[in-house]
Amino acid sequence: MISLKSTYVILFTGVVIIAAAYRLPELSGRPMHGDEANQAVKAGILFDKGVYTYDPHEHHGPTLYYLTLPSLWLSGAKHFKDTTEWNYRIVPVVFGLGLLVLIGLLRGAVGNGAMLWAALLYAVSHAMVYYSRYYVQEILLVFFTALVFAAAWRYILTPKAVWAVLAGAGLGLMHATKETSLILFACMAMAFALTWSL
Repeated sequence: MISLKSTYVILFTGVVIIAAAYRLPELSGRPMHGDEANQAVKAGILFDKGVYTYDPHEHHGPTLYYLTLPSLWLSGAKHFKDTTEWNYRIVPVVFGLGLLVLIGLLRGAVGNGAMLWAALLYAVSHAMVYYSRYYVQEILLVFFTALVFAAAWRYILTPKAVWAVLAGAGLGLMHATKETSLILFACMAMAFALTWSL
């Protein structure tokens, strides 16, 4: 007889497969939007020349470009001109799927049933699927934000240094991804203050 825990593991694995089935096909099947191409060029300059220069008046932080390098290295491409849309779009796919792992870490906060429903709704959400296949910073920002919440929750349950470090890393990576993370920091602080006051 299958245990309840094994049932949840099987169901969660099924949700991950569904999410991957929506995110992985035909990553090179459409031309890049101007926003994507702009980001790809920045990553390509970093790939070709090993140079990244932050411009506070244009673009965002460096995480997307640096996190794209492993995909470009593994592709066998020697130069930016040899890369394809797939080499870039696989990065948001990986982080989009990684969000499911973070939802799983919140199981103790919401319960197994709610976690599975949240994961399934996320897996098939039009917006989440779209941005998990779109080479811009948004899905990375969502991933790092979720990392902060998941690690903070785990730290509350078991105050270990690893969870505090992961929460801090998430905050830093949020800011290194998009400057608009400051709005999220303010929202987090207000939510924490309101929760603490209850």
